[in-house]
Amino acid sequence: MERCLDANVAVKAVIQEELSEKARELIADASTAEIDLIAPHFFEVEIFSAVRKKVYSGEITVASGEMAFESLKGLPVQLLPIAHLLDRMWEIAKQCNLRWLYDAFYIAVAESRICTLWTADEELYKAAKDRFTFVKLLGDYERNI
Repeated sequence: MERCLDANVAVKAVIQEELSEKARELIADASTAEIDLIAPHFFEVEIFSAVRKKVYSGEITVASGEMAFESLKGLPVQLLPIAHLLDRMWEIAKQCNLRWLYDAFYIAVAESRICTLWTADEELYKAAKDRFTFVKLLGDYERNI
């Protein structure tokens, strides 16, 4: 069994902010239930860029950024190639009128692997939820193990 993880969920798991506890639970529960976490191959670029942006903007301290960086390096996420999903990603972006192609890739990966995609991005969730019912909002996560 697999679970696709949007970069924003991973970042919330290591930097204290709204929904951080749910992000940590979702990741911990996957490990306990032997659910593999998956993401598109650019996932690491997104998570580390998000941390660096938070440091640069002063949202978090340099020390907090270092700790988040180290924690994220150890996150057990299988990174998947996406070249074979280019056409599907483009279709999804058009169908949902998505601003960011990154989001369409996450949906395409989850769709191709027949698993849920967990995101903290309400804009993505609202755009995709009716057409892609496997897209779930982090705020709705409920522990069930």
